[in-house]
Amino acid sequence: MAGFAIVEWAGQRSGVAAYIQTIEVDPESRGRGVGSELLRRIEGSARDAGTCMIWLHVEVTNADAIRLYESHGYSCEGREENYYPLSRAALLYQKQLEDAPNQPVSVK
Repeated sequence: MAGFAIVEWAGQRSGVAAYIQTIEVDPESRGRGVGSELLRRIEGSARDAGTCMIWLHVEVTNADAIRLYESHGYSCEGREENYYPLSRAALLYQKQLEDAPNQPVSVK
């Protein structure tokens, strides 16, 4: 197995939102597009489910993950201090899906 993803689906007042719990790629498979393919499949499943927005947390020092999300059109919407163990901060990223309803979903 080269990688996997875990996504949570939740109903919001303005539609369904998806939260990416994690995307994990085997260290030997990194740099081969596995993370991009997992993210592409997440977004496809989200669109099929009628999801209007995907959001996630990423550790502020995880430059590879931040690059991945930004290259797929995710934007940083905030920062949460002490989100991870050992008082590590997280950045909050989200992406409105193109084929989704026009109503934005607030994740805060």
